[in-house]
Amino acid sequence: MNILSSIFKYRCPRCREGKLYVEPFEISNPLNMVDHCEVCGQKTMPEPGFYYGAMFLSYIATGFLYLFIIGFCLIVLKWTVNQSFLLLIAFVALTYFKTARLSRSLWIHVIVKYDKEAKNHPLHK
Repeated sequence: MNILSSIFKYRCPRCREGKLYVEPFEISNPLNMVDHCEVCGQKTMPEPGFYYGAMFLSYIATGFLYLFIIGFCLIVLKWTVNQSFLLLIAFVALTYFKTARLSRSLWIHVIVKYDKEAKNHPLHK
């Protein structure tokens, strides 16, 4: 599995096989992550406050996306500001959890490096 599919499928960055999030998805706790990868033992919360950096990734990515959506609605579609923001609010409501999960997955993939031998030498088994 390559790094992009691992990020978007929420897989462990070390072995790219284990799951990062508890399944099935729970609306009451959308960021509920497993403690360790079931394949290689990689911790999903290496230290307190680890995902603080993911917040910045999410903020940057969504900020530019939201500006693009508003600009497109205002300039190309000639909508009013209120109509544009109603669309944006609906879009944000539908994609919030996906964005939060994706930014965490991206952040841990940036920090924890892939090890193709991780399955054979687990950290915590």
